[in-house]
Amino acid sequence: MADFSTSQPGQSEQAQPSTSVINGASAQSNGGPSSAPLTDSNGKHSNADDTDSEAEDAANPADDYDDPQTEDEAGPSSAADQPEPANNGITRGIVQYGSVRVDHSGAPNGQAPESPTEEIPDDSELLTHHPDTEEVLDLGHLRLTTTKRLGLQRFAPSLKRLCLRQNLLTKIRTKDIGVLTELEDLDLYDNSIEKISGLDELTKLESLDLSFNNIHHISNVSHLGECKTIYFVQNKISRVRPDDLQGAIAHSLESLELGGNRLRSIENIGHLTNLTQLWLGKNKITSLEGISTLTNLRVLSIQSNRITKLQGLEKLVNLQELYLSHNGLTKIEGLENNTKLTTLDIGANMIERIENVAHLNQLEEFWANDNRIEDLNDVDRQLGPNNMPNLETVYLEGNPAQKKEGPAYRRKLRLLLPQIKQIDATFIR
Repeated sequence: MADFSTSQPGQSEQAQPSTSVINGASAQSNGGPSSAPLTDSNGKHSNADDTDSEAEDAANPADDYDDPQTEDEAGPSSAADQPEPANNGITRGIVQYGSVRVDHSGAPNGQAPESPTEEIPDDSELLTHHPDTEEVLDLGHLRLTTTKRLGLQRFAPSLKRLCLRQNLLTKIRTKDIGVLTELEDLDLYDNSIEKISGLDELTKLESLDLSFNNIHHISNVSHLGECKTIYFVQNKISRVRPDDLQGAIAHSLESLELGGNRLRSIENIGHLTNLTQLWLGKNKITSLEGISTLTNLRVLSIQSNRITKLQGLEKLVNLQELYLSHNGLTKIEGLENNTKLTTLDIGANMIERIENVAHLNQLEEFWANDNRIEDLNDVDRQLGPNNMPNLETVYLEGNPAQKKEGPAYRRKLRLLLPQIKQIDATFIR
């Protein structure tokens, strides 16, 4: 079962003819102090050479406005979705990092090791030995505070995928990232970016990952007419504004991930008619209004919100996967037109009966664990093989019926639903 972030912010790796991975585990993230960022007189982060920042900020004054919400209004975080902790230990042994050789080995013959002396290379050395024709660069986990010394400009004619995840970047610089006009995939997962900028010329982008940053507003992406997938997991977005996703991106976008933000309603996305996947888990949304025009949706995830009534899905006739766990539903209803569903997740709600699903004859997975279902005697009338011949997985644990049946729980389900292959987390032998 997918959680809100099953469109995990990290795209699948594809084989590329030329790929370079810069392993931060062997240098900066493993013990060496990173280059200290410049600070102004007030102690704020500053980039003296970053002359394009003021112009970009001035072009988007609306982004300076923060919606009146406090930090504690953000949804609860999920430990499974938290970024990897930085490894601050020292790797023992001799490490070759670009042109720099660092000895972290202990002293021989049981002697107390001397304090290691490390030579941490300047950022400008990271890509020295890589040809200009690289198509993929992985610069994750390097504790980079800026990209201005990397010399990314020389890869502009060829670079298609750039990974900068889990660094300390505060902005997307136009002068280096912004000139990579052949870029198709830009991964900035888990940094400290507050505003979206520097993407004006990246019109070939197909995937953009800005998850786990400090973004309050979606902006400067409307021109991305090739962008199919965009991730904003775990930011501070309280609403989608009317113009945020207008323009060329409105016709190209197929998957939108807004899980783990501060949304209270679904608004200003109804024009994204080519969307096939919409991920809205871990927000504070109270109803399913605002998506009736998204008739091409195949996946809708709105787990861990505040939905109390299942309605508004009548026109989503192409829906195949629906995730509604951890809400406030009391009844299964409103699915009469959703006959293409293969997965239905209504776990962790307050539902008392399995009903109104017998017509879902393509269903393969049914999740209704941790509800208030008291009786399993008529479960076959809804989920039996005559109605759901393709049903393979059923989750009903955590209901009063499981406790009531005791050791007979699994045996009873096997008799009532002979077509299933898995009960809860255990396969049937």
